[in-house]
Amino acid sequence: MVTTHVLTTIREMQPEDLPRLEQMYAGFDPIGEALGLPPGSFERRQAWLTSLQAGINVVALAEDRIVGHLALMPAEQAAEMAVFVHQDFRRQGLATSLTKAAVELARTRGLRALWVLITSSNVAARNGLRNFGFRTAWESMGEVQMVYSL
Repeated sequence: MVTTHVLTTIREMQPEDLPRLEQMYAGFDPIGEALGLPPGSFERRQAWLTSLQAGINVVALAEDRIVGHLALMPAEQAAEMAVFVHQDFRRQGLATSLTKAAVELARTRGLRALWVLITSSNVAARNGLRNFGFRTAWESMGEVQMVYSL
């Protein structure tokens, strides 16, 4: 599945995309706490990206540059979701477009739900997830888990 969004293409990640994904994260500025993701050091980021390859990955490309990434890590019939948009491309609807593509892929793989863990103070993410259809499952100690039923 491929969709285009304001000079950006959203599609499932290919193995040859990994160097460009690494490049996006090398210059990435997380919003607030971001629960420690993406990892700051090169070595930890490499290990993290390697572990994500076991899941479902969707990328947003602007020309030949990766500017957004969504990872789903399935476990049984649900998947943990993490979404990252490069700071130069935020507030353009890319997280929503990445999530739409991920929902489609998750459904085709027989998943029943997606969940995400964010900091309670990340108001933009909470609002975006709520507007998409996620509901709050629990909130405690500065973190909130939101769930989307497929």
